[in-house]
Amino acid sequence: HWADQAAARVVAANPTQDVYTVASGITPSGTVHIGNFREVITVDLVARALRSLEKKVRFIYSWDDFDTLRKVPKNLPNQEMLTENLRRPISRVPDPFGKAKSYAAHNEQEFEEQIKDVGIAPEFLYQSDRYSNALYAESIKHALENTAKIKEILNQYRSEPLAADWLPTAIYCSKCQRDQMEYERYPGGYSYEYKCGLCHNEETVDIRKTADLKLNWRTDWPMRWAYEKVDFEPGGKDHSSDGGSFDTGKQIVKALWGREAPQYLQYDFVSIKGKAGKMSSSSGELITLAQALEVYEPQMVRWIFANQRPNTDFAISFDADVIKVYEEFDKTEIQALGPVPANPGKWPVLRRAYELSCVSEVPKVAPYRAPFRELTGRLQIVDGDAERAWDRWY
Repeated sequence: HWADQAAARVVAANPTQDVYTVASGITPSGTVHIGNFREVITVDLVARALRSLEKKVRFIYSWDDFDTLRKVPKNLPNQEMLTENLRRPISRVPDPFGKAKSYAAHNEQEFEEQIKDVGIAPEFLYQSDRYSNALYAESIKHALENTAKIKEILNQYRSEPLAADWLPTAIYCSKCQRDQMEYERYPGGYSYEYKCGLCHNEETVDIRKTADLKLNWRTDWPMRWAYEKVDFEPGGKDHSSDGGSFDTGKQIVKALWGREAPQYLQYDFVSIKGKAGKMSSSSGELITLAQALEVYEPQMVRWIFANQRPNTDFAISFDADVIKVYEEFDKTEIQALGPVPANPGKWPVLRRAYELSCVSEVPKVAPYRAPFRELTGRLQIVDGDAERAWDRWY
């Protein structure tokens, strides 16, 4: 299975390590959807494969909630309030639903609850807290001192070189909390200077004390690989292209922090069957994990993803094909938990995908399940009376 292959690569890269760190991360700038879930489940499956090798695993999940609110998703209330908060860090934008401490926290809490149902329990890291508490101060200073090296790496993939005054950082104005600067300068040491292009606030801050300074994504990602000692992290198509952020990240982490990049897997897009294009948080055209769990059992959601190689696009069915998916899962379960066939062929991969899909223990024998197509047909005959529908089989 592909998760076992990835785990073997992780161990081969550092055979004597005590703990292997696997990482996932998402910007909660909109509702976290089933397409975003692909990153998390990919890491969870590799974590399980590592544990099967009797390795200790630290599974970290970074909420990139110090990122900027660039766009207001169409599926949210309080559009005017959100528009007023554009260009602020999403962790400092009020929750449009008026419940959580921030817009970011609302999206985070929803998803954190949902993934419990599919047996995923990472260690959550909130980048807004880490940056605001100057946890990365030394890493930021180190990156600023090595701006020339970073520029040289990034310029290899650019048609126009970065500006002479470019820095690998961004800062939010301490007065208006936006990131639209007239200038930013690094005079050296722990000093950082800027002038806000909106409210014209001008100041010099101490990198060790400011709650507003961060690294830009292309440097932030490799910095965190080094800081957290990451051994495995996947990335989407957009990060995986030639000259994409993984390509530049592996050069930056080596040049600045003397580390190799983590073992990597590209994962592709997930769409909804019958709808064009990929899901998008900003458009609001999406299906959440919670909505998928209204249709599919938790183990089936895991199995749908475990059954696909990460670097293939696929569509999840929420139409009449749901019946077919249930039938396929039931058939797989019987085969996976039955005797090893005389000619195993693809059986070991089928069995492993089933094992990895189990939310908790793998059953010893296949549980009895009513034939799903017949069950749904009977449910219609008895006008949706579940008890009468069940009676035939249980």
